[in-house]
Amino acid sequence: FSAIFRCDLSDIGVCDLGDLDPEAHLGDILEELSRETERILRDGKGLVVLGGEHTVTLGAIQGATAALGRVQVLVFDAHSDLRDSYRGEKICHATVSRRVAEVAERVVIVGARSFFGPDFGEDHFATLGTFAERLSREDPIWLSLDLDVLDPGICPGVTNPEPGGFSYRDLIEAFRELRGFRVVGLDIVELAPPFDPSGISAVTAAKLVQEAICAFWG
Repeated sequence: FSAIFRCDLSDIGVCDLGDLDPEAHLGDILEELSRETERILRDGKGLVVLGGEHTVTLGAIQGATAALGRVQVLVFDAHSDLRDSYRGEKICHATVSRRVAEVAERVVIVGARSFFGPDFGEDHFATLGTFAERLSREDPIWLSLDLDVLDPGICPGVTNPEPGGFSYRDLIEAFRELRGFRVVGLDIVELAPPFDPSGISAVTAAKLVQEAICAFWG
């Protein structure tokens, strides 16, 4: 039960669709994720993708655009992820927002505090106070939540922690703001439990999944 959104998760109906094979080729993973995302969104259901490396967002967005056409992507991330390539790779965690921007109608990035120099002047960035102004209430939204947007004091179990991040309450308030929009899916990525022996990062991620489902589809 979400006391924040006054919603009982058991009343919504949640189905676990299983896992992708992490040993599979990246292209195959993205293709399967795209296909499943398209199928689910065409059926009018909300979707949560759990990662894992942030690159999975690209497969989800490819499927979302195939199903719905114009899709806006709201990214909460400590990093811009706008490089065109990284260590010779065009598709990876450091380029994912660039690749998504080539597919989606609009990409808005909130919480970035680590940049690759040329990225800083680009028109993708917004703050907690301004991101809603950048989004259309008509077109569907996919929310991509990289857990490193949170301060590492709250969520240390991520692959690339950055000091000075958001609080848990900040994200809940963002979920409140998004209730006035048409959120069709989200991914929560970059959780790395081995980096957090306390287990609090995994608990935080699980709570965010619960609150997001209640906020957007409850």
